[in-house]
Amino acid sequence: MSEKKKQNALYRFLQNKRDVFQGLQEIDFERSEKRLKLLLESEEGKHNYPIPTFIPILLVWLFIMLFPLAMIVDPGYTLNHEVNVRSLASYYVPLVMTILIFLLNQKYFVPRCIFNRRYILYFVCNSFAVGVALFIREVIFFLIDRAPGDGIAFFFNNYCFSFAKGHFTGWTVLSFAFFVALVCIICVVYHIILRQIVKAFIQREQKRSKIQYELDFLKNQLSPHFLFNTLNNISALISIDPKRAEKSMTQLSSLLRVTLYQTSDEFIPIQEDVKILQKYADLEKLRLDESFDFKFDVQLDNPDFKIAPLISMPLMENSIKHSVGVTGKNFAHISIVQNGDSVTFTAENSNHPHKSKSKSSGLGLATFQKRLELTYMGRYEYTVEQDSDTYRCKLSIQGFTKAPFTK
Repeated sequence: MSEKKKQNALYRFLQNKRDVFQGLQEIDFERSEKRLKLLLESEEGKHNYPIPTFIPILLVWLFIMLFPLAMIVDPGYTLNHEVNVRSLASYYVPLVMTILIFLLNQKYFVPRCIFNRRYILYFVCNSFAVGVALFIREVIFFLIDRAPGDGIAFFFNNYCFSFAKGHFTGWTVLSFAFFVALVCIICVVYHIILRQIVKAFIQREQKRSKIQYELDFLKNQLSPHFLFNTLNNISALISIDPKRAEKSMTQLSSLLRVTLYQTSDEFIPIQEDVKILQKYADLEKLRLDESFDFKFDVQLDNPDFKIAPLISMPLMENSIKHSVGVTGKNFAHISIVQNGDSVTFTAENSNHPHKSKSKSSGLGLATFQKRLELTYMGRYEYTVEQDSDTYRCKLSIQGFTKAPFTK
């Protein structure tokens, strides 16, 4: 196998693992989000008191430090030596020093040195921290072991870092340096992983915000587009039948009032959406003659089934708009069937496509398809069939238990 093929195989392997880990990460984000929502719902109405983020971390370190004491007080646990102040200091002094060095790495050394590529400074800082920790250890052991009359001069001349007293050996330095090196590696890896998780979370939230913004933008475009077409229809009726035009304005006012208060939510009950469509159909029928064959059938198993408001309005509007012609039979048969967790919108109408030079003439269907993809991606099926006389479209949607994107 050539070198290039090996590189391609390695790239495909890493890319495949990347996709797997990305999927696991998204599952973890969703699981954590659900748990947080359940927690907030269960705590709703209760008094909340602000707690600094360092408190839980402090409790974790406190547990680590107290855990050995639980073993010492256990009668079933045997010790090879007597428990006294010196033995406890032999355990807790290195532990506390290691924790302090860990915190220094987490807070200062790794962010300011490693990620700024100041590796020599990072080594110097940790070496200095090891030296300070060993010196503090010597001070504490001197205070425990000192005899009457031993002062500062004795400490520096005969005790500090002296092998003669038996409290300090070369193994002391090597073992402590080894654990500090291990702590440094853990801190660096931890920061890299943490940065990747935070970056992925921020990108996820940015993507979610962008999608929500696009949904809001597309939803807001539906009403102006619908209003533009309806006002054109009423304008045409004024010269033909002023009374019908006046009635149309009244119904339009009622419809806009409904859409203003009911379509601001991301999802609404399907029965409310059907009422809006029915009002629109009644408004459209005012400009059509009695020979026009219009049917609007609705079958709802669950009237409270949630659906994106006005998601099918462009299809209904398009079906009625292009079904009216000078010759031939004019008809529009529309049905909405909701069963279980799905809803199906079907429309069949006479095919009299209207040509328009206006760039906004196709705005309704364009925003419909964009909004449909953003809201129900992977959960819908939209098909269109047409011939010289008939145009058919069908939209099937799998509903959500909860809204996919929340503000």
